[in-house]
Amino acid sequence: MRVSAPAGLRFALLCCLALGATTATGEEPPRVGLVLAGGGARGLAHIGVLRYLEEHHIKIAAVAGTSMGSIVGGLYASGLNAAEVERIARGLDWKYAFNDATPREQESFRRKEEDYDYLIPAKLRFKDGKLGLPMGAIEGQHLNLMLHEMVAHVARVTDFDKLPIPFRAVATDITTGEAVILGKGDLAIAMRASMSIPGVFSPIELDGKLLVDGGIVKNIPVDVVQGMGVDRLIVIDIGTPLADRDKLQNVLALVDQLTTIMTRKNSEQQLSLMRPGDVLILPALDEAGVATMSFDMADEAIALGYAAAQAMGPQLAALADPTGNERLAAAPVLRLPRIDRIRVETDATVSQELMRNIIRQRPGEELDENALKRDIAELYGLDEFSRVDYQIDHDEAGANTLTIRGTAHPGGANYLKLGLSWDQDNRGTSEFGLRGSWRARGLNALGGEWYTKAQLGGNSEIATQFYQPLDRSRHFFLDTRYSYNQRQINLTDDGEIRGRALVDEQMLEVGPGFLLGNFASWRAGAFAGTSEADIQIGPPEASSGNAHLGGWFTELRMDSLDRAFFPRSGVRIISRYEESLDSLGADDRYDAWTTTAYGARSFGRSSFMLVARWSDLDLAAGGSALDMPGRAYTLGGFLNLSGYTKNSLAGTTLGMLNLAYYRRMNEQSILPVDFPVYVGASLEAGNVWLDRHDASFDDLVHAGSVFVGVDSPIGPVYLGVGIGENNQRALYLQVGQLFQ
Repeated sequence: MRVSAPAGLRFALLCCLALGATTATGEEPPRVGLVLAGGGARGLAHIGVLRYLEEHHIKIAAVAGTSMGSIVGGLYASGLNAAEVERIARGLDWKYAFNDATPREQESFRRKEEDYDYLIPAKLRFKDGKLGLPMGAIEGQHLNLMLHEMVAHVARVTDFDKLPIPFRAVATDITTGEAVILGKGDLAIAMRASMSIPGVFSPIELDGKLLVDGGIVKNIPVDVVQGMGVDRLIVIDIGTPLADRDKLQNVLALVDQLTTIMTRKNSEQQLSLMRPGDVLILPALDEAGVATMSFDMADEAIALGYAAAQAMGPQLAALADPTGNERLAAAPVLRLPRIDRIRVETDATVSQELMRNIIRQRPGEELDENALKRDIAELYGLDEFSRVDYQIDHDEAGANTLTIRGTAHPGGANYLKLGLSWDQDNRGTSEFGLRGSWRARGLNALGGEWYTKAQLGGNSEIATQFYQPLDRSRHFFLDTRYSYNQRQINLTDDGEIRGRALVDEQMLEVGPGFLLGNFASWRAGAFAGTSEADIQIGPPEASSGNAHLGGWFTELRMDSLDRAFFPRSGVRIISRYEESLDSLGADDRYDAWTTTAYGARSFGRSSFMLVARWSDLDLAAGGSALDMPGRAYTLGGFLNLSGYTKNSLAGTTLGMLNLAYYRRMNEQSILPVDFPVYVGASLEAGNVWLDRHDASFDDLVHAGSVFVGVDSPIGPVYLGVGIGENNQRALYLQVGQLFQ
């Protein structure tokens, strides 16, 4: 049977399509493997190369990456196209990813209260009586969750050969120093392990191995991809070159140089394994100033990657697949699984019931990713875990089990914190105090805590507290605390000092209470103590002596400030009422109410904070602060009627209003260690009175200040100038708490 020419041509074309794609020479296109090197933010250049490869129909058959290369490679291997990977990289909050701090609104109320002890945030953890140092500056809590979210569409895949593109991540076993090639398990965990930079990120424990960044031993995993059954390689080297002699000026530069030497040595070994026909792409990142931590230069890095691939166009053309590139299609649609069972696991001294109560996901419903992230952040905010993670397992029957796993702090749950306070002005007041606190946690099954803090110098203080939750959900508690403090106050009337007293006071309080989520705490109970006043300067009617205290109290505390110092939003309210009782040993009858309220609001870099204080002590039989100086309220000092000496105004009734403005002057660091610098000013009005009936707006004293502030790792630091009425002026240097 004869076949016409057009019909024969059509038949031949159909045969070609049936047999598969071929090149112009009749050969099948080579199987191309992609090798992605590590290099921090420089690794974003990989995305530009991927975009070029897609546009020019170069199909990738296998991919392996190290560190940032594992992140980009894992996303691409999961089925995302270059445009989707680029969208993720541009939209990712890198500052959040590299910071473990829980947003303050998700911290437990107990942890919020600790912020105001003006202690250095760093915690020295102890386990079995030994100091346990952290294994990294960053645990990677936020990064873990972000990686899980990025590859949630392939959460069921545990064999990386079954991903849309076979994939390998490279890590290092820090125990043996050998490379570990990750080809199975949880893709997000594999990516995270591959970029665990020693000293920066804590290692990942996986299958009995302690894994850190793969760049230590194999930063450009050429041999890994060669072993994945490919014909040709595209290798992208984004490594940092060695610094010149004139740039090695400090210890940090030397450490960075040593790391680069180690990385470049193993990179050169891997590059020597490349074969004829392999393509090496070298983005010009150094010329543009893209460094390891230049995550704010994502646009430049991606563009430089594309340009470098474009420059290798002729060599890459030999690897093209003329049949097209399905990678230009839309990214896979995420189908959230239905959760059939929920399981919690932890090796910390935290009840699993508490953990389960925080997780709001319900069995039988579709996974709510946003709610799960919030719940995990709240669990992490308990400060009981070094990491809180999750995974979804699928059994043979098709049921999905959500496992929430809390990992205990390897250094232990008990910790020591140190700090200092420094208050100095040019009018003769100078106070310097060393502070410390010790918190012992997990004392019983319900999570009892013992907290002790002390200061030597300045206003000397020692306080100890036993805090006992009464239920597994930790809503109800019993609070028992003892405190001793010493302070010097001036007793004034109409702006004139009428007395000066050194007051020693000790107090024991016992009371139950309950928590209103992470926002507020209420407690009530009984107190007893003594107050000893040594009148150093005073009128004849004032005399030194001791007073026994006793009575009942109720106290409400609320806190939604986004940060303890230099807040940008939120409110904080502390309100306490107490009444003395003869039956509890009180020598003098009185009732007292004091309230302090803070409110913050921001507009861009500018923030406003309003502080209002009102305190009133009503002494029986017409007594005054001269009778009970230990119960007096004080004003004076920076932002407490600036220009006046600290505690220079004292009385039984106090009122003050302060409006402060501050503006951040520097950019936020992408690293956890940040040094926000602010300039600001305040307007203040207030006074104290010896009798509440004398309180009047006409008597308000006006003051103000200008200042520079730094929210430093040792606490808030202020350098300011205060101006008050009656020619009151002062220059302040202050470290620590402002309003107490």
